[in-house]
Amino acid sequence: MKRRAIALVLAVCSLSAPAAMAQYCPSYTLSSSANDHDCGIESVQGTNPTTAEWQEIFALVSKGPAAWGDQGPSVNDIEQGCWIPNPPIDVPARFPCELIKAIARAESGWQQFCVPTTPADQKGGPERTIISFDCGYGVGQVTSGMHIGEMPDFDRQRVASDATYNLATGTRILAAKWAITACVGDQQPSIIEHWYSAAWAYNGLSYKNNPNNPNYDANRGVYDPKVGGSAPYQEKVFGRMEHTGDLWEPTEVAYPNPGDIGSGSKPNELPDPNCASPTDCVNSRPLHKTICHDDGSGGAGGAGNENSVDATVAAAATSGSGAGSLDDEDEAEPTGSDVSCSCSMVRPEPSEASWWWLLALALVLRRTSTGREQRD
Repeated sequence: MKRRAIALVLAVCSLSAPAAMAQYCPSYTLSSSANDHDCGIESVQGTNPTTAEWQEIFALVSKGPAAWGDQGPSVNDIEQGCWIPNPPIDVPARFPCELIKAIARAESGWQQFCVPTTPADQKGGPERTIISFDCGYGVGQVTSGMHIGEMPDFDRQRVASDATYNLATGTRILAAKWAITACVGDQQPSIIEHWYSAAWAYNGLSYKNNPNNPNYDANRGVYDPKVGGSAPYQEKVFGRMEHTGDLWEPTEVAYPNPGDIGSGSKPNELPDPNCASPTDCVNSRPLHKTICHDDGSGGAGGAGNENSVDATVAAAATSGSGAGSLDDEDEAEPTGSDVSCSCSMVRPEPSEASWWWLLALALVLRRTSTGREQRD
């Protein structure tokens, strides 16, 4: 009986562990019989960039169209300043590299190309464009403009075939979300935390992403993809900036006070975030400048809080204030929205809880088999 119990546990482990760790790669291409969302562009064969190549792509794209030129689509200027204390002015679009790395990690696991695992008529073969069931294409999961009959003013073929162009198109969408959401602090593009509401909108201005939604644990901490759990999309993005899996230097970003956010489908205008976690505002964290802009708007670089805004800058920024992966229930079901991106297609990493469950099962089976042997 003991041998049978052990064999059963090994069988459970062999079935569970690879499934949890396997790379998920949908490719609902134009010609697939399973393409029931009118994905309009055929997948393209290609080789996914290496981690080092991705770092170069993120560094380029973070600097905006002035740096990437014809390697990406045009992007309108974005507004900087919200009278706290700076008046709004239009500036060329730029993005914190920490943020776009985390969004790309949440959306696709840094995949532009991979060997399809679904649908059935696309499985196997050479690496091709990753395409979600609702037509999110590539590393940025660009959805808007990618359906049959749509005619956007960017190059749809390059969204499918070019990792840099795809990511740049994703940041163009992020810039549009910056424009339609209320200010966070003084709305400075170089401050990572000021992108909180735009990151929410990247997945859709929906109550599902409101951190006050009672479906979320009121005592949850910073999201860790290795642990999983239910959390709003923007918290999954912010958590990935802290839990980077050693792919890039972590940043312990600050979170807005839930009491300031409101109870609707989009956040209110917010003061500077300073909470240590989505639910812990007793402890605080500083703001952080991005390390990837080398023209004086970025920080000095480094991990942790080395790129945090110093007390003098933080005080100036708050003076006069008062004024859109499959490791949890949300990521298990792709969550396409009306705003272009956000399938969150990363296959879950095995959580600590799952391995404890397997260990508990092994102990139960061992105890059961021992009892049977004693009775026998």
